[in-house]
Amino acid sequence: MKRLIFALSVLLLSTDAFAGKPTCHGSSGGYCRYTGYVERIYINSGNLILFYFDEAMDDGEWDKAGLSANQRSAATVLLNENPDFAKLFYSTALSAQASNRQVTVQMSGVHAGYLKIDRIWLAR
Repeated sequence: MKRLIFALSVLLLSTDAFAGKPTCHGSSGGYCRYTGYVERIYINSGNLILFYFDEAMDDGEWDKAGLSANQRSAATVLLNENPDFAKLFYSTALSAQASNRQVTVQMSGVHAGYLKIDRIWLAR
């Protein structure tokens, strides 16, 4: 019985239990939020950083936030819009990926069909 309780507590307290699909909310002007692992991160010469979720957002989820996007598996940060934030975002996401830690990102705009990320938190 003790082993069963221990196994269940490990399962419930696992950080994977807190990962999931991005969700959107209509409060505070409308935003979407993702908590999970950095599946992939990509940067191109067009000054876009693409941050890939480990699980795709449900189709139309962004409607709850009053946003109109069409990319469900990734969100973006524009380097030219705020270079300092973009550099800090990229280094934080790379750190999370390298250390297999979760992040939370918040998105409150759209660019080229991708939700735009405007903040990031690194889990412990």
